[in-house]
Amino acid sequence: MKFYVSIDYSDNESKKALPALLKFLKERKAKFSVEKREKNKQIEELKGFDIAIAFGSSFNVLRTFREMRSDTPVLGVSIYEDEFLPEITLDDFKRLFSRINAGEYSIERRNRLEAFVDDKPLPPVLNEFVISANKSASMISYSLYVDSKKMFNDEGDGIIVSTPTGSTGYSSSSGGPVILNDADVIELTPLSSMEQNKPMIANGSSLVTIKNLNSKSGIEIVCDGRFRYPFKGKQITIKKHDRPANFIIINEIKKTPIEKMKSRELSMPYIDDAPPSAKFILKLLQYEGPLTQKDIISLSSLQIRTVRHGISYLKKKDLIEENKTLRDARFSIYRLKS
Repeated sequence: MKFYVSIDYSDNESKKALPALLKFLKERKAKFSVEKREKNKQIEELKGFDIAIAFGSSFNVLRTFREMRSDTPVLGVSIYEDEFLPEITLDDFKRLFSRINAGEYSIERRNRLEAFVDDKPLPPVLNEFVISANKSASMISYSLYVDSKKMFNDEGDGIIVSTPTGSTGYSSSSGGPVILNDADVIELTPLSSMEQNKPMIANGSSLVTIKNLNSKSGIEIVCDGRFRYPFKGKQITIKKHDRPANFIIINEIKKTPIEKMKSRELSMPYIDDAPPSAKFILKLLQYEGPLTQKDIISLSSLQIRTVRHGISYLKKKDLIEENKTLRDARFSIYRLKS
């Protein structure tokens, strides 16, 4: 068994914990290679590797699947409690290593989505695409089609097009249902619909088309809560990606999405006296994982001043931590404290 370790070098806690993982692998005389720290470098095709270990957080699991150009199965190993996408903790990995090394696990194939602005492709997502105005508190109008059949016109904060994996995140907090990971469907969740349009479930093989997009402040597409692309075209089409995400599952400790959500709820700090903005931001970080200030503004539609006040409150209460991003040291990523 040969392992490839992917690591988000912008996550300071993951970097601190990495030597412990590598030391353990060396002690077990495991064959492994570690992702190099190079900017703008995609994870290689991983030829000859049996397992990719996405080490750290849910964000690194998303990043690994987005950048990996192979079908190598991924095992999410978390250094945080109650992370959503990593399957096991570092302690679990050490305890179960002999079984993992012997191939005693199952592989769960989960749908991903791909999108096109006219004919221009965007990176595939494991969670969701969010189509919204590129300024908070701005509205957009659009028409939604599924397999060329018009579903509705709408005006509001936008729309989420989600996989079952992503249904437990922003979509769920916006009124969408939780969908089991193996369902072959696409979830469509309008955001603050002025026409009172409800969430919909489309067949996994459907082609979703969003037309007639308009907003005074401009429109953007947010991929997996992280990457933003300005919409400059006539329409957006979204469909199931032809390559699923292959998750390694350890059956004895597997949790359902509902169990994971309940576990997160129980682990959330009690801040009854906090301002509403701080509670909302804490909830976003709970469901979406680490976010930049720009991410929080986009997902919450709160004003910049309100978001800054909420972040400041949570930092003073020692409920979140701040790390600089690898892509640009001027920007910070906020995450729940373990």
